[in-house]
Amino acid sequence: MDMQVNREQLLMSPGCDDGIKRILCLLEEETHGLSISDISRTIDLNRNSVAKYLNMLVVAGRVEMQVVGSARVYRLAVRFPVSTLFPFLPDPAVTVGSDLRVRHVNAHFCALFGMREDEIVGAPVSETPCAILRFLTDSGYLEGAVRGKRDGGGTWHPLAGECGAYVVWTVPAVFEDGDYGAIAAIRPA
Repeated sequence: MDMQVNREQLLMSPGCDDGIKRILCLLEEETHGLSISDISRTIDLNRNSVAKYLNMLVVAGRVEMQVVGSARVYRLAVRFPVSTLFPFLPDPAVTVGSDLRVRHVNAHFCALFGMREDEIVGAPVSETPCAILRFLTDSGYLEGAVRGKRDGGGTWHPLAGECGAYVVWTVPAVFEDGDYGAIAAIRPA
């Protein structure tokens, strides 16, 4: 690979206008992986910025890091990010960001609670028209997961009140943009 030609192509590629996108575009081309220095030099971006972006991408599951001698080598992950698989979860589910706003709901959630995605996504959990989400917040399970608390080893917890009887499972999550939060799956009891 001619680094000078690829660097110019990478810097001018549509869709590769910010650091993270430029790193991802470069790693798509390099199947053997690259060090922070190699990436920094190729895309003409400060080494510290490259390291920060790579850490975010590793946490989000989009990039994998392997130690080779004294160097860390980065390549695109072969795993799928949570956001890719989320719509296909078999249970009604919701994701919540660190600001306790709803980030995603899947189709099962919308069907179970008779709501549209646009009624819920982006709203603070405590202000959604969905009673189960408000109740889930009051239970402490959701906020605990957002703060990184593991939910009893992945067990389902009963949650009953005015909105009905359900079991819930919450787990801490990190999203592709580096924000942390939680995923909650909800089943009727």
